Amino acid sequence: MMDRLDTNRLNELSEYFILDYLRQQGADPNAVVCIDMDGLATDYFGLTICYENFAEEDKSKTAFAPNGITPLKVSRNGRTLSVVFPASCIVLDRYYRRAENSTARRFSVGHELGHKILAKVAPEHNRGNYQTIFDKERIYTFDELRMMMSMSESQANQMSAALQLPIFLLKSTLKRVIGAAKFPVYGDFQMLPADALNLKRMADDTGVAMKTLMIRLRDCKMIDYRSMEDYVRQLQLGAAF
Repeated sequence: MMDRLDTNRLNELSEYFILDYLRQQGADPNAVVCIDMDGLATDYFGLTICYENFAEEDKSKTAFAPNGITPLKVSRNGRTLSVVFPASCIVLDRYYRRAENSTARRFSVGHELGHKILAKVAPEHNRGNYQTIFDKERIYTFDELRMMMSMSESQANQMSAALQLPIFLLKSTLKRVIGAAKFPVYGDFQMLPADALNLKRMADDTGVAMKTLMIRLRDCKMIDYRSMEDYVRQLQLGAAF
């Protein structure tokens, strides 16, 4: 049975790693705006980040956490090769080297690093793991969907988000941008236009996608839930206003 780490365990691990990494770098956690994910992977965990042209039949596979056993198909000089990479590296598709994909690259580094961490904490995770990009135009087999939605992949996603957005960084970002300890949400999903802009600013500052930031705020109970009545009143919507 694969061990599933709850949010508290993931947060505690991630917080320790990030704070220890910053300490080693001589950085003040209170002054940090964005976590250097490449530096964390290479300088702290001693991994190498490699870029290859992926040649897997499943074109949605874009990142790989090797275990030294499972091969990866790559294209080199016009030839497709099955390469067994050492467990001391993270392999990313060259797609991630484009400047416009920097946010996705940071998440993928964190995702594959998450697999490496989970493989130590819960060895059942150590299987040689791919990260895939979901293609809404493609028809997936049941086994492919099961792999994409597996506990291992879900936990690696959670670990990536926690490494990029440790609790101390969430707190300092909220304080700096909105001057509050929690982010306002009306009902379950609504936010005022000004709050939406603040959310984007926080995501841009920390180098993550807005969806990732919102999930972290929810998971860490940093959402100030307010009534829909208050939302409608502030926007002056409806005949009553």
